[in-house]
Amino acid sequence: MSFKSISESSTLQTSIRYQAAKKEMLETILEASRKIRVIQPSADGEVKEQYLKTIQTFAKNRGRDLYFPFLSSGLGSGPFIELVDGSVKLDMITGIGINFFGHTHPELVKAVIDTLASDVMQGNLMPSIQMSELLALILSKVGEGCRLKHGWLMCSGTMVNEVALKIVRQKKAPATKILAFKDCFAGRSTAMQEITDNPSYRVGQPIYGEVHYLPFYDVQQGLLPSIEATIRNMREVLARFPGKFAALMIELVQGEGGFLYAPREFYVPIFDEAKKAGLAIWIDEIQTFGRTGELFAYQKFCLNEYVDIVTIGKMLQACMVLYTEEYNPKPGLVAGTFSGSTAALQTAKRVVELLYEENLLGKEGKIGKLSRYFAKKLENLADGSCKGLISEIRAIGGMLAFKPFLGTLEDVKAVLLSLFDFGVVAFYCGHGPYLIRFLAPLGVMVESEVDQVCTLTESAVLTVLKRRNG
Repeated sequence: MSFKSISESSTLQTSIRYQAAKKEMLETILEASRKIRVIQPSADGEVKEQYLKTIQTFAKNRGRDLYFPFLSSGLGSGPFIELVDGSVKLDMITGIGINFFGHTHPELVKAVIDTLASDVMQGNLMPSIQMSELLALILSKVGEGCRLKHGWLMCSGTMVNEVALKIVRQKKAPATKILAFKDCFAGRSTAMQEITDNPSYRVGQPIYGEVHYLPFYDVQQGLLPSIEATIRNMREVLARFPGKFAALMIELVQGEGGFLYAPREFYVPIFDEAKKAGLAIWIDEIQTFGRTGELFAYQKFCLNEYVDIVTIGKMLQACMVLYTEEYNPKPGLVAGTFSGSTAALQTAKRVVELLYEENLLGKEGKIGKLSRYFAKKLENLADGSCKGLISEIRAIGGMLAFKPFLGTLEDVKAVLLSLFDFGVVAFYCGHGPYLIRFLAPLGVMVESEVDQVCTLTESAVLTVLKRRNG
């Protein structure tokens, strides 16, 4: 329940002058936004030249080239985003999963406008009403049978994963080690880059030997052999290091690892085994939160009762670690200056509300329906004009991927750059094969826009083939 305030701030927001100004501002912004509804190329001549020079300067200043020649103007409309040079793209990666409701969404713009008179950043010592309301809303949605009771806000997914790690180590001290899964991703801080299963992310960094990687579900191997392989590996390492492991960390859908996931029947015996060994179950939902067709991925797989700690972020616009009473940390372990910007915290609350108000969740919700439609269109390409050129269609909610050609990094980059030229922004995931990754803004997309993306995907793939064939 929202707090009924008698503050000067609430008086301001209900005043006639404020409401009139807000309406005028919103109408002006949306009038500009509505003009951005079709893909259009970059301007030629002086504007294009200045744009490319700006990108070169930016790349030089940060010491690394941009993956795409992409600098957003910040304005968009639904899945369409405008670049500074006036070009417009269809955004299928959404800032690596941030903008599930697309660009310049009216409800989110309203939420931001209502924070204009507030301090820019909020912190843990002096929290805002937005922090209180957001945390209460999230905790009210954890689901029946779930024991999550508390939460802490930070500014990034990596940082809430850091907090999760500290919490489990404090609770399980002197145990410090973590069981994770092959191809997992947890972040790139000093601790998280050791959990993340990608050696290239820790070149030149110390390795502390605190993480053991279990085999994940293998579709080709099948359910029972996968379960047996994972449990056998878990038992072996726990026997080798008795009393040393604190938690099992898992992405129910591996994001950077290639949108891999298992049926519920895989997770249950693995979690049962972990619980029997006294391990905390830590689920990383930074990328999956709100995206799989349920608010939490653990709800998608009906695993509510197993969860001890969950981390969420990306589409939420804020980041949070949730934990049970048992894992509530002792004072002093968790702190930090920033919890998030006021605009992000206010918008986060509206994002969660929209997921329910607009019937996006559940088997018959928009996310599920549009995801199935999207996957079918990609499968049609794989069986038709792109037969032998794209394969391994993977889809769960707003997470969709496919393997181009042989799935090499060279294949993926060629298709991504071709897609960009045709007006679609995407990215990659996986470690071999590599895949084209869509984190589609299903919160605002319609079937005709899915059709357009798939048509342009077809054109991009066939263009790469033609270039290679000379």
